[in-house]
Amino acid sequence: MLAREMDLENLNQLTERLRTEAIGDPIWIPEKHVYEYKEQTVEVAVVLKITRAAHGINAMHRLCLSGLFIDLGVIYRCVSDCLAEVHFLLEEYPERSSTVEKFLKYFFSMTIDGHLKSAEQHVQSKEIHNAMVRSLTGKPQDEPVKKMISHIYQTFSGYVHAGYAHIMQMYGGAPDFNIGGIPSIKQRTMQMQLVVEGQKSVIYSIAHASRKFGLKELYHEAKKWC
Repeated sequence: MLAREMDLENLNQLTERLRTEAIGDPIWIPEKHVYEYKEQTVEVAVVLKITRAAHGINAMHRLCLSGLFIDLGVIYRCVSDCLAEVHFLLEEYPERSSTVEKFLKYFFSMTIDGHLKSAEQHVQSKEIHNAMVRSLTGKPQDEPVKKMISHIYQTFSGYVHAGYAHIMQMYGGAPDFNIGGIPSIKQRTMQMQLVVEGQKSVIYSIAHASRKFGLKELYHEAKKWC
């Protein structure tokens, strides 16, 4: 069965609740014609990463319904990256390690007028994934979990970088490559499980962030859907 719209609406509502309760609204910057958050905090970065992930799940749902599995995979990599970064940012919260400080400086330097001239350096994916392992397991190292995270990252990187096997996924036999979308309902139903699992992961991150931020009511509401 394909994911229900009501489930996505619940995801969207929980995400917006986290935003409004944790960081509120951004402010309008007239000279730039954009909205921005004045405070460059862990809370703002975490909520925006979760918001991006929730947006990605909505996009994945629509792509899956159209059989556009390659771009579904690209967005899933982005969603996974966002959620790994949430674990990284919250690992020692409310403390901010030097690596978290580095991440925040880079993240908030990517403004509409500053992203091309920023001298800040991003944090390597390996460091973020290691933090995610520690956050999920409570252990300094856990090789099976680390390997699982690495395999997911590598698999879906193939969609981002147009890997051979990922391109060939479009071809199901003559007459063409199904450029407009793979028509098989069976395949769409199978791929929709990725959307469903991704949705669960985002809601789990909402619960995780809510607990860290002391938003008890939202935490318990999100936990019902994990």
